[in-house]
Amino acid sequence: MLEELKRQLTEYQISPITHQNFERIFDVYDSNQDFFMLTQGNKVTMENSLSDIDALPPNCEIEQKLYFGIFQNGDAVGICDLILNYPKQTSFWIGLLLVNSKLHGKKIGGKLVNAILDSAKLNGYMSAQLGVIDANIKAIAFWERHGFNIVRQSGNIVVMDRCI
Repeated sequence: MLEELKRQLTEYQISPITHQNFERIFDVYDSNQDFFMLTQGNKVTMENSLSDIDALPPNCEIEQKLYFGIFQNGDAVGICDLILNYPKQTSFWIGLLLVNSKLHGKKIGGKLVNAILDSAKLNGYMSAQLGVIDANIKAIAFWERHGFNIVRQSGNIVVMDRCI
């Protein structure tokens, strides 16, 4: 799926993120402190964000995870965390899609979502799911604009789904 994304997003460079190169992408985290205050109740640091590299939902293997950065001219544009074949074989989970806050409002998030969905469809996936903190009204509206529907709420997490 990553190779298909690279073909679709030719103006960007897509690179897997590891513990060794995480500092390349941390600016995206750091630029979105409002998001982390809303979702985690505290500012994000390099140390507490490193755990995202290995974070998995229950009953998943690290091989299902695509955790990558999106770059343009060497600058970090965004970060994405996908879990393939979750919660079922023909679905994937968008664990995180974050665009550098300096680039908000420039339609980059929508372009990334469309490329991810197109790539997934070409790779045989039939649906995408994600979870959003219910207080994150902007994120819920963003995902709804991109065809996602609320399917349930579990505690303060709104689960959204979209057929592709």
